[in-house]
Amino acid sequence: MPLGPARDLREAIRIFNPQRPLEGEALHAYYADRGSDARRAMRTLLEVRADEPISILFTGHTGSGKTTELNKLIEELGERYFVVKVSTGAIVSPTDLTYVDVILIVAMALFRAASDENLIRRAPAQIVEGVWEQVRQVIDRVVFGGVPYRRPAHPAEAGVKVGIPPIVHGLALEFEARFKNEPSTREQIRKHMQDRLSEVIEKANLLSAEIRQRYDKSVLIVVDDTDKPDPARAAALFFDRPQSLTAFSAAVIYTFPIALRYNARFGEVDRYFESFRLPNLPLHDRDGRADEGGRRVLNDAIVRRMDKALIAPSAREKLISASGGVMRILIGLVQNAAVNAYARGAARIEDFDADRAVTGLRKDFIAALRSDDYPILAARYRDKRLSSDETLQALLQMRALLEYENGETWCDVHPVVLRLVAERVPGFTLPEPGL
Repeated sequence: MPLGPARDLREAIRIFNPQRPLEGEALHAYYADRGSDARRAMRTLLEVRADEPISILFTGHTGSGKTTELNKLIEELGERYFVVKVSTGAIVSPTDLTYVDVILIVAMALFRAASDENLIRRAPAQIVEGVWEQVRQVIDRVVFGGVPYRRPAHPAEAGVKVGIPPIVHGLALEFEARFKNEPSTREQIRKHMQDRLSEVIEKANLLSAEIRQRYDKSVLIVVDDTDKPDPARAAALFFDRPQSLTAFSAAVIYTFPIALRYNARFGEVDRYFESFRLPNLPLHDRDGRADEGGRRVLNDAIVRRMDKALIAPSAREKLISASGGVMRILIGLVQNAAVNAYARGAARIEDFDADRAVTGLRKDFIAALRSDDYPILAARYRDKRLSSDETLQALLQMRALLEYENGETWCDVHPVVLRLVAERVPGFTLPEPGL
């Protein structure tokens, strides 16, 4: 049965899940087309340069919709690429992520995807066994090294006819499980892999070349969650180790933190990466004039997921305004408002429910912001200027300050935060009542 808009609040609560990007059937049913220039440009670049390695940084605020746009990009590329999707956050917390982790997680995801039983069974021209044996050995002897683990039996040892790809697949899964769940194993692997990453990258590149030759497809690796670390840790990933992250002989897209886009060192990576930015959907321009295009996309995102009868028009407008044009924030606000309405036995979301959801979001900002942040936010509200100031980068990372691009690139204070700024900065007044 095809997916459609929610018919009651209970169903709306399930559909409006801010932690679940759109993919598969949901992408077709609920995607609101924002006319992304960034996605179009990346698709063009990947189509034109399909036969050469390329490394891309895809930046934007956390929750701006990067993962959904990447899923849409993959769909638009069709069968041109052998696509490997990687979520570093599914294996290592962003607060603990290192460049060694990224390289190993990407390589293992490639090994696992290429050795998947379904692919092997339907592949018209399988990868030669000698390549699989080299991959098996690098996981067994280099990655695990002295770390004890459960080794799948080698075909020659097992005495039965078992292909090497399933063994590689099992080793990759074993690595991911151990690396995710055992901190001591993770540290041990990190330590002895510091100076041996080139061996893993070499085998990943060998496998990528085989995929191109055997399946007539270039490899595209989409690495998500690398935009989640704090600015200092993210800088160590991208600014200190760009050669490692760009060493794969494939097309690789890394999500990239918006804060680092305004770091003074950003220019250092220009020769390693192509970069594209996904701005938030503007609700108005720099001078305060309404931007109906941004509001239309946000409204479309709501009505594609729920019947219009489930939300009062004024409540819908409140939530759109409170989102600041950040798609994930909008989806989370609607879900919270639906929970509020459902909990009080109502049939639809009213202004009262929307207001409670907005209040909850404001409390999150109160917990995250420092007293020194409010005067900076007041100044940025007045001049709308972005810079490489470290405090500004932190405010961008937490989404108290939002980047927009309609006509020019500028910033503004998140609309839910404006009331807090007015309360805490002497002499600061809003031109009209805030949220």
